[in-house]
Amino acid sequence: MRIDPRLRVILMLLATALLPTPGAAQWLRRAPVQVDFAFSDAVALRTASHNEAVKGDLRALSVQFTRAAFRTTWRGQPLTVSWLGEALPAMLVKAGAPANRVPTLQSSREEALDPVRMARYATRDVYGFGVSPFGAEVEIPLSPRVHVLLNTTAGGAWFNKVVPYGRATQANFTVAPGAALQIPLSKSRALAVGYALHHLSNASFGDANPGLNSHLITVRLRSR
Repeated sequence: MRIDPRLRVILMLLATALLPTPGAAQWLRRAPVQVDFAFSDAVALRTASHNEAVKGDLRALSVQFTRAAFRTTWRGQPLTVSWLGEALPAMLVKAGAPANRVPTLQSSREEALDPVRMARYATRDVYGFGVSPFGAEVEIPLSPRVHVLLNTTAGGAWFNKVVPYGRATQANFTVAPGAALQIPLSKSRALAVGYALHHLSNASFGDANPGLNSHLITVRLRSR
C-alpha cells in the first residue's frame, strides 16, 4: 500500500506525540469507555497513487469509542493517551475517474467497448460502511477550556460499488490521522472540530489500486 508523503508526516508527528516522558506515566486501568458521535465531510479528494484531483465527495457518520489508557507529561504539558476505535455505519462516496484515466479505444479497447466496465469510471454515488478498531488519541490542554486532540484510526471499509473507480475494489483498507480543537459546550458536553486525512486503499489486492485521499472537516460531539 503506497502512503502519501503528507500522510507519513502526520503519522510521524502523531508517533512523536505518543512518546511519554520516561517514568511519568500514570496507567488508568479502570477508565470507562466514552461513546461519541462524529460527522465528516470532504473538502477535496485526490487519488493516492498519482495525486490527481477527483470530482466528488466523501461523507461519513461515525460512532467513536475511547478509553483512557494513561496520563503523562510531554514537554511540561499534561497529556492523556487513549485507545480509539470507530464504527462507521454510513459512508457516502461520490467519485469517478479523472479524464486521463478513462479507457479509450487506443489505451484499452476491450474496456472501452464494454459499457458495464466503463460505468465504473463514471462519477457515481457509492454507499458503504466501515470499522476502524485500531487507533489512539492524544489529548493536550492548551487552556482550561481548549484542548488539542491528535488521533489516528485504522481499519477497513466495504462499498456497494468499486471505490474510487475502474478496476479498484469494493473492499478497502483505511487509515485516518487527524487533529482537532475541543471546547466545552456545557459541564457535560464538548465539541471538537478539526481536520483528518482519510486514506483508502486496497493494498494492491485488486487489478488496480488508485486509492483515495480525502481531506475531511470533522465534527465530534462528546457527552460525558
